[in-house]
Amino acid sequence: MFNIQNSPNPSEIGFGQTFQLQAPCVTHQGQSITNFCKQPSCLMPLCPKCIPQHLDKHRQQGQFPDLVTVDEMHEETLQLINTHLINLNQAIQLLQQFKDSKTDAHGQLHTKLSNAKLRVQQMVDQFFDELFNELDQVTKTDRTNLDVELQQMERSLNLKIQEFQQIDQKLRTPKYLKQIIQLQTTNFLQQTQQQRVECEAFIEEVSKHTLDIQIDEQELYFLKIQLGQYTSIKNAEYYKNQQIQPSSLIPKNTAYNHPYLTSEIQTAQIEQSPYKRLEQQFQQVGISNFTINLPDFYDPLCSQKYLHYFTDKSVFFLNLEWVQNPRWQEVRLNCQVPIKSSSARSQQGDIFVIGGYIGNQLSSQIFKLDLKQQTLISTDQLQYPRHSSAGVFLQNKLYVLGGQNQNEDLNTIESLELQMSKARSVIETRVNLPKMNQGGANLSVCAFRQYVIKATPLEVFDTKLLKWTSFNININRGVGLVAINNSNVLIFGNGQYQLLKMVDQQNLQFTTENLPNPPQIAQVQNGSLIHLGKIYAVTNSCNFIIGTPERWIL
Repeated sequence: MFNIQNSPNPSEIGFGQTFQLQAPCVTHQGQSITNFCKQPSCLMPLCPKCIPQHLDKHRQQGQFPDLVTVDEMHEETLQLINTHLINLNQAIQLLQQFKDSKTDAHGQLHTKLSNAKLRVQQMVDQFFDELFNELDQVTKTDRTNLDVELQQMERSLNLKIQEFQQIDQKLRTPKYLKQIIQLQTTNFLQQTQQQRVECEAFIEEVSKHTLDIQIDEQELYFLKIQLGQYTSIKNAEYYKNQQIQPSSLIPKNTAYNHPYLTSEIQTAQIEQSPYKRLEQQFQQVGISNFTINLPDFYDPLCSQKYLHYFTDKSVFFLNLEWVQNPRWQEVRLNCQVPIKSSSARSQQGDIFVIGGYIGNQLSSQIFKLDLKQQTLISTDQLQYPRHSSAGVFLQNKLYVLGGQNQNEDLNTIESLELQMSKARSVIETRVNLPKMNQGGANLSVCAFRQYVIKATPLEVFDTKLLKWTSFNININRGVGLVAINNSNVLIFGNGQYQLLKMVDQQNLQFTTENLPNPPQIAQVQNGSLIHLGKIYAVTNSCNFIIGTPERWIL
């Protein structure tokens, strides 16, 4: 063993300084260490008497020794330590800069959000100011024109009243006979009756154009959705999903095998890198207990809180507010529901019935459920008649997938745009879309981001690029599909319980992850709902199920 005495702190050493090394050779008594073998497998300090033997050893092993003086090795080591110190100090500076930026980030984000809010408020204020100005102008114009017309009508009626008063006075004199003859031989009375009719018509016509303020609460709901598209919190989902872990110290055992060093050095305590911690947290997010964090956009509309299914002449609803005492509510219809038809619910809560058989005739009709009239109203029709198709709404467009024409599987998809009018919902604007690789009856479908996902087999349709992408992922028929957040689609039912995870949005790549404790659920109908952090779905046997990350209730 050797001892290096007078070893100063490396940070206090300047290049060019020399220090007297006092390190006796452990092999040759009375000799001091003067050289060092830098050969990686060796790293041996040497005295002058050690050098010949050490050279012979390397020659026998077919190696070339790399000898330097201890001072050179000392200087090289100092430079290496100094380089690492510089790198670590730069890392500290970068970390401090990042920390400072994060410290002020909350205030900056608040300011940015406030500015966005201010722009919306300014736009709203400007809109209503213009509306008020327009109201003042048209009110003034309306009042002026109306006053003129009313004055003319009133003057005409007053003149007629004066004429009748004069006639009345003449009838009260001895010469009334002459007046009677004049009234009977002229159209004076008929003109008066016509004037009354004209007065009533004038009032009716003016009433038709009476100014009023029209307010459509449903459009206000759409405005809320548009605001959500205008301003949102980017990357908020990661922080909602993130499993926060305390900073931990990970022990690392260092083995010292060099003969000149002992293994008595205490176990090093090395703090885990923040980057490694973040990397581990990314890997752990959503691995078994999935998180349901889709915004409940449709919560204000009570019709969105209903599961439903059809029978031949009824529709059954389940109010999600009654989950403590759940029960189906039947609404009898005044018409027959097409056999083997499918249904889809729009973002506004309207329910549409698609295709099926009307009598013995295969239909291409699309009906809208009218609960007030308790009937189905025809809105539009498909290009191809079909039964047992799958329908899903995405951004106010109805996508109808697959189904059968008689007994022939269809692989077509049709898109119809839902246009909300003031009086009712109508479907219009048809787009021809590329066919699926494989279609068929009773497909499982759901909307996810800008995509329509269908199974089986698994294919994803990009509604912006208008193209299909197929995936070699095995999914059973009759499963339920529901997007539980912006990264994962839950596959459940009929023996399957997985997360379909988007791992690469740019290249559209998905992978699956098995979840533990699969619920014992049969086949699931399309149209599952997410409400207040829970999944609600209906099985093909018309049982409703409630799912949470912890358990499922049938």
